[in-house]
Amino acid sequence: MNDKKRLFINLTAQIMAFAVNMGVSFIITPIIEEISTELTGFVGLANNFITCAQIVVSALNTMASRFITIHIHKKDEQQANEYFSSVFYGNLMMACVFLIPMLTLIVFIDKFQVPALYVTDIRILWFFLFANFFVSIVGSVFGVATYSRDRLDLNSVRTIQAELLRVAFLVTAYNFFPKYIWYIGVASLLHTTYLTISNIQFTKRLLPEIQIKKTYFRWKKVWELISLGLWNSLTRLSQVLLDELDILISNLFIGATAMSALSVAKTVPIAISGLMGTIVGVFSPQITIAYAKGDKKGLVEIIKSSNRIMIFMMSIPIAFVTAYGDIFFSLWATERDPHQMHILAMLGMGVLYVSMSIQVLYHVFIITKKVKANSIVMIVSGVLSTSIVFILLKTTNLGLYAIAGVSTALGLLRNLIFTPIYASKCLELKWTTFYGDIFTGLFSIASISLVGVASRFVFTIDSYLSLVGVGILVGIIALIMNFFVILKKSDRKIVLDKVLRRG
Repeated sequence: MNDKKRLFINLTAQIMAFAVNMGVSFIITPIIEEISTELTGFVGLANNFITCAQIVVSALNTMASRFITIHIHKKDEQQANEYFSSVFYGNLMMACVFLIPMLTLIVFIDKFQVPALYVTDIRILWFFLFANFFVSIVGSVFGVATYSRDRLDLNSVRTIQAELLRVAFLVTAYNFFPKYIWYIGVASLLHTTYLTISNIQFTKRLLPEIQIKKTYFRWKKVWELISLGLWNSLTRLSQVLLDELDILISNLFIGATAMSALSVAKTVPIAISGLMGTIVGVFSPQITIAYAKGDKKGLVEIIKSSNRIMIFMMSIPIAFVTAYGDIFFSLWATERDPHQMHILAMLGMGVLYVSMSIQVLYHVFIITKKVKANSIVMIVSGVLSTSIVFILLKTTNLGLYAIAGVSTALGLLRNLIFTPIYASKCLELKWTTFYGDIFTGLFSIASISLVGVASRFVFTIDSYLSLVGVGILVGIIALIMNFFVILKKSDRKIVLDKVLRRG
């Protein structure tokens, strides 16, 4: 199977898996809101603590796929086995280290602004969410199998199955038993356990030469991965300061209700960001493999193609939130102020207007092992963001708008000034190489948003049915516009071949 056909299959499968995941999330949020509008934020808060723990773990894991994949394609089985086993045992040790602090958080959960009526419910929720984290740590290295063989479609099928398992549990629990929020934690644990078992099976099938043995464990490999991955961990920490610490800040400085409002408003931007990450992830294996083979021309071609496909697909949901956000929130989060939710969602999504077009460039830093500069820029951005937010909370009445908007402003500056220029330098390309993609993306979003806003003067949109109907109509127009404006002739041929089943 050629690379382009494999890419199309992987992309389709990953998007389907993501769509199922998001469908579950959007169904569950209103259910939690029915139990209590204050509870939504505590799911996000627990996930923020988990994210912080994952930052530490990522020091070992972010570079694992790169090293294992490169040695597999260089036919160096000894090195591949040593990296694989070293990562597995390293993750096992880190899981043990995190056990005590996470149990402490569960025991002292009442130190947060938790409504007294729901303390036990939240405590059980956090227990299962943290258990889910431990399973994901120990099993994470097995995900390298589908990555290294560019068979992300296999993983996507299992992800869809895992989501259906999660849905079945949640539907049964919320329809036939008293409603508790901790059901979400149990469902997440079932989901991750199923995927971990599947990835172990894929490892045996796709990488029969890989075996986990204590004799393959090398502290030297662990420190090598950590020395490079530490910078990625710092990058993720900075991203938390920029994007995710806002939920905790809103809880501590404004209150649980404000925290929940921000958490609900961020659901849409997080979903779009997740979809963006899913699509970019499809290109990562081919980028890594091209780099391993020393194919610079092919590498640049994949990156540019990735940027075009990202714009083709991601400009539409971003433009839809821009044009119809207030209508969506009035239908979906009925207990909230739709205009406030729309503003918060726009602030949370603002950085995506630019990063959408160049998201794949962050993988360039990883494959070229030039992660330090990006990490330093991210750290400075994160510290500045948190500091400015504290100042604004003390000196202004902006409240949630300050919390949501500062990180977006700094993220836009970073993605306009640093990311495209440094990525070009890492690949030894002209510094303006990727700016054309950024401007193309902004043009696409602006054009589709204008069509969406214009449609509101033509159609009355006051229900899910009318929103979906108008959305489909505008979506078709947007796809046609992007098809001819964004994609190159060769890209259009590939899309048509696949849609018409001629490729």
